[in-house]
Amino acid sequence: MYRFLPVVAVILIVVTFLCYLPFRAQILYTLKLTSDPTTSCCDVNQVLQSDGSFDENASVAIFDDQIIDYPKTSLSEQYLAENQNNTNVLGDQTPSSSRWIEVSLQEQKLRAWDGNQLVMEFPISSGLWYPTPKGTFTIWYKTKSQRMVGGSKALGTFYDLPNVPNNMFFYQGYALHGAYWHNNFGHPMSHGCVNEPLVNAAELFNWAGPVLPPGKNTVLATTDNPGTRVYIH
Repeated sequence: MYRFLPVVAVILIVVTFLCYLPFRAQILYTLKLTSDPTTSCCDVNQVLQSDGSFDENASVAIFDDQIIDYPKTSLSEQYLAENQNNTNVLGDQTPSSSRWIEVSLQEQKLRAWDGNQLVMEFPISSGLWYPTPKGTFTIWYKTKSQRMVGGSKALGTFYDLPNVPNNMFFYQGYALHGAYWHNNFGHPMSHGCVNEPLVNAAELFNWAGPVLPPGKNTVLATTDNPGTRVYIH
């Protein structure tokens, strides 16, 4: 009888893990037995329709099909503080063309460079359910705040995240942005975007182009106000 105990234990462990939706979803996704339809955090049209303002009416955040602790107050305070401190005059502090951002998917790290000088470095979380695109891009649009909805309820990867802060879209709906719904930086977690710790996301947002004009919550890169280069490998 006792010789069957290890087998029973293994079966119980497997059943327990498979009943945990995010883990089950990851196994099925890895084995290509199912797929999550979300390929980036946002649709381009949704991005362009956003005014980048903070949604005070949002009161619930969902990640991996679970209601999570939504730090509305701290996000709101950060948003207000950053807007009050945004006194840049467009053109006066436009980032130089020597600035660029490197994202290492293997290391799960982001490095910001000014030429050959390292300015900042911190861990990130890239695509788990859909790969973060590789290549050289340019930040084409920035929003101070953005609602992101996607994932799959069937897989347990559904998310509805209001007021995602400091978004820098570098390719279609893929963005570098702050993440308040997890603290697992250094490991893939996203649907293709690059998740950043909140403090680092705010610092990088202000450092990189295009520069956000005073009183504005969105900015589109132009020849006179270009976006910073992003190299992902």
